[in-house]
Amino acid sequence: MESGRYKLLLVVIIVLQIAGFTVLWLRIPSRPPGSVASVPGLPPANADSSEFTAKLPQDRILREAVASVLRQELAPYLAKLGKASRAGDLPGGTASTGALPTPDSAARELAAHRSRAVVDRALASGVWTDADSSALLRVAPMLSERQRESLLNKIFGAINNQQLKPVGSLPSL
Repeated sequence: MESGRYKLLLVVIIVLQIAGFTVLWLRIPSRPPGSVASVPGLPPANADSSEFTAKLPQDRILREAVASVLRQELAPYLAKLGKASRAGDLPGGTASTGALPTPDSAARELAAHRSRAVVDRALASGVWTDADSSALLRVAPMLSERQRESLLNKIFGAINNQQLKPVGSLPSL
C-alpha cells in the first residue's frame, strides 16, 4: 500500500512541475519570427559587420588606467620642475615667466630614438623587464604625448599578440 501513495505523490509532483513550466512559458514575451534578442554593447545580429565597428570597452579602460598612472608618476617630477622654475634654477629665463622649459627638437629626437631602441630591443628578445621600464621612464619626459601613445600601443599590442612577455612592471608613460 505504501508504494501506491508514493506513486500518487510522484504523479502530483510531475503534474505541478508541468503546470509551472507552462505558466512560465506563457509569461515569456513573444517576438516576431526571425527577430533575435539584442545584447547591450554588441552589434545587432542582423547588422552588416562591415558597417559596424566598435572599440572594445577594455581598450578604453586600459587607456584610462595608463593615463591615471602617468599622471600619478609624473606629478612629483612636474612639481619639482615647477619649484625649480619659481626659484630661478632653470636656464633660459623660465623663472621670470613661470613656464616650464620645452625640450628642443634635438633632445626630443634623441629621446624618441632611445625609446624606440628600448622597445625594439625588448621585442627582439620577446621579454619586457623592469630595466626596460626604467630606461623608458628616463626618456619619457622628453617625449610628446603622441610619441608616448605610439610606444604604449606598440608595447601593449605586442603583449596582446603574445609577442612580448612582461616579466617586470609595465611602463607607466
